[in-house]
Amino acid sequence: MAAPMPGRLAFTSPAVAKMMRLWNYEEGSGLGVHGQGIIAPIQPTAWPQKAGLGHRDKPYDNGLDAPPTAAPANDEWLHQWEVLSRAQRLETECFEKTLALLQELKLQGDDSPETADALAAVIKSREVFQLENHTPGMWKAALPSSTTRYIIEQIVTPKIAMGAQEWQPAWDPDCHDWLRPWIPLISHLPRSLYDAVEGKITSRIDDYDVVSPWKDYLDPACWDAFAARHVLPKIARLVRELRITPPKQADRSFRWAMLWAPLVRVQHVVSILEDAEFWDRWEGALRHWLRSSKPSFGEADAWCAGWKNLFTPELLADERVRAHLHEGAGMVDRARCCRTHIALSPFSFDHHRLIANIDDTSELAVGV
Repeated sequence: MAAPMPGRLAFTSPAVAKMMRLWNYEEGSGLGVHGQGIIAPIQPTAWPQKAGLGHRDKPYDNGLDAPPTAAPANDEWLHQWEVLSRAQRLETECFEKTLALLQELKLQGDDSPETADALAAVIKSREVFQLENHTPGMWKAALPSSTTRYIIEQIVTPKIAMGAQEWQPAWDPDCHDWLRPWIPLISHLPRSLYDAVEGKITSRIDDYDVVSPWKDYLDPACWDAFAARHVLPKIARLVRELRITPPKQADRSFRWAMLWAPLVRVQHVVSILEDAEFWDRWEGALRHWLRSSKPSFGEADAWCAGWKNLFTPELLADERVRAHLHEGAGMVDRARCCRTHIALSPFSFDHHRLIANIDDTSELAVGV
């Protein structure tokens, strides 16, 4: 079927055709007094589903691009499965190393009843790994408490102590060679060895890969003390020295702060944000940008959303953090409302007064 000739009124609605004829339009000619305009109709552009005004396919270059904080349901299930698999592999490795150590002691002539009983108990505990409902922790629970205590105090702790003395963080950041395989059995580094490793950790305090595993390796009390001395001051300095510069965030200090944030308690990070006047500076920068540069609201919304995506899920669960982020989005909404009223009724109220107070909801009531 041949394509319709451009400018034919037969291919439009009766109402439009009637209106065009009243305006003396000649079929096949262009629009305009002299027929100099377009002839073919404007082709519609495919619009993403649920996209509103201001939508753009290309993201704004605001320096705030970040992976989404919430994974899709399937990805979340996969993540949980991977975490469980890693824990099971680690427990299996711990079992194998424990069995190898006990067998080596027997070969070296250790005929003590404690070693013999421990070896027999560990061999028997192999059955746990054959269970269909096996979960991490079941292997240690299957060992007699006396066996567990003997293995930890007489066999594993001396071996870990030797490893702590020889540990080089640059070569083994996650302590896989001497500590990590024993975590399913010992749970945490023995407190007696804390002093031996603290200095080595602090010598690489700016290396996240070295510091971060110790949140799991130290018992909670020791980790809280370590974090208070070394991690919290780092986060506080990053937030304090941060420069907030819309429309493009060039200073990446906040990203680094959020990398370290999961290592400490949420309330401590919230306190740091308040003590460093982060929210006052953040809202002030947004307010100044909206007033002086008058960015598009799509760009302003993307800027607020980009900052929100930088926060950890734990911080986003805090009511104070959500309230400040909501206030930033509210400032953009009020600015949008102000400009809409100005465009619709340009002489009904004092524009400068309204624009100067886009962060004050009461001003909108005056202008409406």
